[in-house]
Amino acid sequence: MQPTSPSTAPPGPVSAGEWSPAERASSLAAFALPALSLCLPSGYSWGATLLLFASLLTVRHWWHRPPDWAQLRWLVAALVFMGLDWLVDAVISQGSWRGLDKPLKYFLALPCLFFVLRYPPRPRALWAGLAAGASLSGLVSLYQYLVQGMWRTEGFTNAIQYGNLSLLMAVMCLVGAMTWPEGPRRLVWRLALGVGMVLGLVASLLSQARGGWLSLLFILPVLVFLVRRYIPLKRLLLALTALGLSLVVLVGALGPTLVHRLELAVDEVRQYETTGHSDNSVGQRLAHWKAAWHMGLQRPLLGWTQAGYEQEKHRMVAAGEAPAVVLVYGHAHNEFLDVFAKRGLLGLLSVLGLYGSVLWLFWPRWGQALSPERQGLQLAALMMPLAYLGFGLTQAFLGHNSGTMFYLFMTLLMYGALRQPEPTVPPLAAAAPTPAA
Repeated sequence: MQPTSPSTAPPGPVSAGEWSPAERASSLAAFALPALSLCLPSGYSWGATLLLFASLLTVRHWWHRPPDWAQLRWLVAALVFMGLDWLVDAVISQGSWRGLDKPLKYFLALPCLFFVLRYPPRPRALWAGLAAGASLSGLVSLYQYLVQGMWRTEGFTNAIQYGNLSLLMAVMCLVGAMTWPEGPRRLVWRLALGVGMVLGLVASLLSQARGGWLSLLFILPVLVFLVRRYIPLKRLLLALTALGLSLVVLVGALGPTLVHRLELAVDEVRQYETTGHSDNSVGQRLAHWKAAWHMGLQRPLLGWTQAGYEQEKHRMVAAGEAPAVVLVYGHAHNEFLDVFAKRGLLGLLSVLGLYGSVLWLFWPRWGQALSPERQGLQLAALMMPLAYLGFGLTQAFLGHNSGTMFYLFMTLLMYGALRQPEPTVPPLAAAAPTPAA
């Protein structure tokens, strides 16, 4: 099932003109989380911190108003399962509290989820935050590239996380621009989201995070398949043309750099296959993947834990079973192999459950009635797990604060926004096709 209709939604703001302090905080967090994520150091924490404080201050208002468990039980179960999985690794296996911040994020997301169900953010706060966040990311990237002379831009985190999250926000802006309904200021919103798409792509390309581009193989086919239900074919073709032209212009402007990076990747694969050389970007990843797969097969159920993973890598290097380059990073540069090696099949199930529960939560249902703006928001939310599946092929994305915080808190904010009372506007697409259609 999907977010409930106004008649079954929990009590909240009764009209567009009445904003309670709690709803203002919720909407401000919905704007700040995407807007500040990539343009400030730890920018993703500002909106999440505001949301957490607001949920703690209003706990007596939402504590006795449980959400519709038929809709949220899988997401809540995934958050608890993931948090417990990290907790076991951090405390029981490693024997310390150093890694407590990782499971704590999942547990603290729960009160924030219940808070936004009681005080949903305004959908346009999220759209404005996405447009601002993608645009600011692109401007930061251009400044680092043109003024600071950085060969590979990274914002205020590492280049891979920065480029991948910029790409995700660019795609979400594209969804908004395509699906934005007719009405007052529609051109302003479409222009703002279109600019966000272009500048988000700029940041992604200048970061040269090649692995993140693989996520488009997951995103674009699903997006085209679903968005056709909501917008006319002419508008879809126009949006895809705009995306294609933007990529052509940007790739043309950065052509030599991007071509060099792609040629380098092919050459590094060839070197690894022929000589086993792993002292480069691609070769290092392949060596990490091979070691992680080997370790996962040895302890397939519970894995080695983080501490055991590091110890076993040192043993493998000393025994000549793996190159020394695998000691450089504490993860396997692949979300799924990394979890398989450290936390076994149970850990892998927790990650897949986290992605799968969000896919299930936001997947459009036949016969569902949402306003045009909510339809676009639902599709934009669906892009997150699809993108993360692609990101995880070449990066342990949830092992970084930026990846975890953005995924967790954007998920609950977007779900909360979908539970705002619907405006009295006819949906963009009919609930079911008519015979004439």
